[in-house]
Amino acid sequence: MLIRSLSVLTCLLAALTFAAPADGKKGGKGKGDKGGPPAGAVDNVAAAKPTDKNSTLKLTSPAVKDGEALPVEFTGDGASASPPLAWTGVPKGTQSLVLIMHHLDPEGKTKIYWLMYDIDPKTTSVAKNATDFGKMGMSTVHDRVEYAPPHSKGPGEKKYVLTLFALSAKPDLSKAESPVTVEPVLAAMKGKILAAADLNVLYTRPAGASDKEEKRPPRREEAAK
Repeated sequence: MLIRSLSVLTCLLAALTFAAPADGKKGGKGKGDKGGPPAGAVDNVAAAKPTDKNSTLKLTSPAVKDGEALPVEFTGDGASASPPLAWTGVPKGTQSLVLIMHHLDPEGKTKIYWLMYDIDPKTTSVAKNATDFGKMGMSTVHDRVEYAPPHSKGPGEKKYVLTLFALSAKPDLSKAESPVTVEPVLAAMKGKILAAADLNVLYTRPAGASDKEEKRPPRREEAAK
């Protein structure tokens, strides 16, 4: 009986050891901390950035500092306005600028909130709600040609990245379907990126905010088309 009891106890201990990960953390779906994207997810926008760390290009906003909370005015819980921006250090030889605001969701999908291309390299700042500083592409959040304000489902802090790319030539989008999406823009930028600069902003939905899909009418400039 003693031998049989010891055998059963040994089996139970082996089963418990197998069930518990070696690092002591609970098992999950392989997602990152705070509900982040799964391990191995590819951030298409980040992957396009050059590896040069000595770039002088800098992207800022008078409304929010890098790494800080995006004011509610620029989100779907507020006025849904696009934030004002400014940049300095555009490298010599820049012929065009591209601005992309994106978020890597918990499923590892790159969601595009704002896409502006063919921006005049002489431009150094844009005002709140500006739409006339380049050509606007498709937001994948609402599938509209507009700025999509952060309005993420689920609780917790989310990070959104605004990236400004300086290009040595305008991206050739003559064969891209209209409205233009981020994929052909990223493809057309290859071999032309002189520098890139990020502005990281954070947003946490207010307590009690609805997770229902936002039903917003198109903006006036889109409705007029």
